[in-house]
Amino acid sequence: MTDIREAGKNDAPILTSLMHAAFRNTQPPSSALLETEELVAGKLESGEEQAAVATVEGRAVGMVRFHWEEEALYFFRLSVSPDAQGQGIGRTLLAWLEQQALERGKRALTCRVRMEMERNVRLYQKAGFQIVKQEIVERSGTQGIPTAYMRKQLV
Repeated sequence: MTDIREAGKNDAPILTSLMHAAFRNTQPPSSALLETEELVAGKLESGEEQAAVATVEGRAVGMVRFHWEEEALYFFRLSVSPDAQGQGIGRTLLAWLEQQALERGKRALTCRVRMEMERNVRLYQKAGFQIVKQEIVERSGTQGIPTAYMRKQLV
């Protein structure tokens, strides 16, 4: 069974490790790989963002970071350890986020995802998300990164 708990600044090493493992093989490399434990801890401590950790039998296997917007919960860096992918951990994290959003009276969940990460796009679509906008994110050293903004209406 997967357990989800809110993460604090002391969880930054776990969050960063899971995030780096999940994004390690992205091409071009994800900016997630540049984020450090100190950066993540600072954002959690300041309240700029929040995070959650998914554990199975006490072992951290997934994480997600998020912040609150006026009418939505925006999440990012949803990461599942490569050796635990395909076991429903991502879906469990999404369900947890949805519950948090509903408890706070938010109307939607939103995220941004690279279009080449087809597995993630499909996961979100199966969970009820729709692509609401697409754009090319300009980044030095790339020809641009096709990105989709996705939204799940809750109420």
